[in-house]
Amino acid sequence: MHDVTWDDVADWFEPDGSLLDAYVLDANETDWQRVIDLVRSQGWRFDYTVEGQSRPLPQQAADIFALRRSEATVTMHIWPAPNMLVNTHFFSDDEVEFDFDRTELQGQPQLDLLCRFMRSLGHQLGKPVRLTPENGPEHPLLIYSPTQDRFIPSA
Repeated sequence: MHDVTWDDVADWFEPDGSLLDAYVLDANETDWQRVIDLVRSQGWRFDYTVEGQSRPLPQQAADIFALRRSEATVTMHIWPAPNMLVNTHFFSDDEVEFDFDRTELQGQPQLDLLCRFMRSLGHQLGKPVRLTPENGPEHPLLIYSPTQDRFIPSA
């Protein structure tokens, strides 16, 4: 059984040149630390870059945000599965944001990977995870609720 069925949401994933985002709102540096810990504990492949150059991922989220405050461009590419890329740019410590390329999320198997990623994130942080259009945290398409352990489609 699937958390969300492709037939119900396929139109959200129509490639149109924009990305999809996943947000955890009302976040803080501790939540970002939990994200880093999740990536490491799951053994997901990742690449952390500063100004486009690969670097070791700092142990502490505070070190990443210190770089961001100095205007450095910081990015982490995460592969929670071999055929699924998730990006984060550490834009703000008060919201966790990831982006996904719609062209890479086509069909039920990819949707299931996305749902697994959102569920892992929601469980790790104990907070809802919103799937939204690019830069649209206030317009969720789908919300994962860790307290209910289910996905809630937008109204």
